[in-house]
Amino acid sequence: MAQPNPVKVLDVCRVAPPPLSLDSTTPKSLPLTFFDMVLLKFPPTQRLYFYETSHPTTTFLEVVVPKLKHSLSLTLQHYVPLAGNVTWTPDYSKLIIKYVEGDAVSLTVAESAVDFYSLSGDNFREAQNFNPFLPCLVGSETRVPALALQVTLFPNVGFSIGYAVHHGVLDGKATTMFMHSWAFICTRGEDSTLMPELTPLYDRTMIVDPSDLETTYSNLWLGKDGPGNKNLALLDMKAPPDAMLGTFLLTQGNIENLKMWVQFQWEQKQLEKPSFYLSSFAITTAYTCVIVDADSDELIGEDGVATAAKAIGEAIERLKDGVLEGKRDLIAKYKAIPLGRLFSIAGSPHFDLYKTDFGWGRPRKVETTSIAKTEAFSLSDSRDGNSWVEIGIILSKHESEAFASVFASGLHKTSTHA
Repeated sequence: MAQPNPVKVLDVCRVAPPPLSLDSTTPKSLPLTFFDMVLLKFPPTQRLYFYETSHPTTTFLEVVVPKLKHSLSLTLQHYVPLAGNVTWTPDYSKLIIKYVEGDAVSLTVAESAVDFYSLSGDNFREAQNFNPFLPCLVGSETRVPALALQVTLFPNVGFSIGYAVHHGVLDGKATTMFMHSWAFICTRGEDSTLMPELTPLYDRTMIVDPSDLETTYSNLWLGKDGPGNKNLALLDMKAPPDAMLGTFLLTQGNIENLKMWVQFQWEQKQLEKPSFYLSSFAITTAYTCVIVDADSDELIGEDGVATAAKAIGEAIERLKDGVLEGKRDLIAKYKAIPLGRLFSIAGSPHFDLYKTDFGWGRPRKVETTSIAKTEAFSLSDSRDGNSWVEIGIILSKHESEAFASVFASGLHKTSTHA
């Protein structure tokens, strides 16, 4: 039996940048680069920011929403392509992000009686419960929007801001930069001058493509469903029906203990001291991967984290040979990996998601909800500012019941050793 929608839509509007002056330096059209091509048809990145406030519905609609709309419009004058669409050039030879007069960002305003604190907690929650609070990118086969937004009020408790962004237009850094810019302008009213670190750079000539990877990637996508396919529709990936989303923290102390534990395991196996730097990223990724999927012989046992950390560290070290090395076959390599064996990471602790303050304080919680579809895990800074990293994990219901215990026991073991 279908469940009633827990969200009541109050308004669906379109927010455009202010009329552009003739001497505007913000481009209306941008070519997609080979970096963008890799993610051309990937599902949109979706994230939810939860803010704890005490606004009743009337105040929210008369004060908060107009302020968010106005500041969004002012922000879009710096990010004009985000009000546009991914499409083809007229001769269908190139993919571009194009803004034309009349284009705008879809903004849904809604209200919900769902338990705000349960939804924005750390415990495992059903991933599908987040869907009503997230916007969709509604496009066609030849035009797909770059961005859509939804603001949802939980009366007298808080509100959320959710976004869906085209991954071929924005990576994680650019998306969080846009959100910080929007928050910055929202807190300053009519002063829409951005700081240099929030001002986007549109110079595509800085990206050198000596091997013409753009054409290689474009042809790979075009051949996906047969020759001459120009369909730009995003892949329709679904989260498993029993997918659960949970959040776990690693403190700097946890990280240091894990590093010492890994180095101890390397010494026990009499391995040659690695030439690479054992970074916090390598340790975090290794520890998360082994707890999530320890069904490989090499990852089972006490030295599983050490084995994973070595492999990840060596892979990062190889980037010194050039980040484009081997990238011609990147998409083909992705396709060759069996389902359930590809681990990807969304976000970074350096994005400062919890510093996105629109004037009502720091977020209570930030969730990268799109990992439910891609089965990635997410990394971000922490809400309290003290922990080194906040990790978002997607597991099935039966796996989630055991995960918290395994995660904690592993940290206890390494701290005892340290």
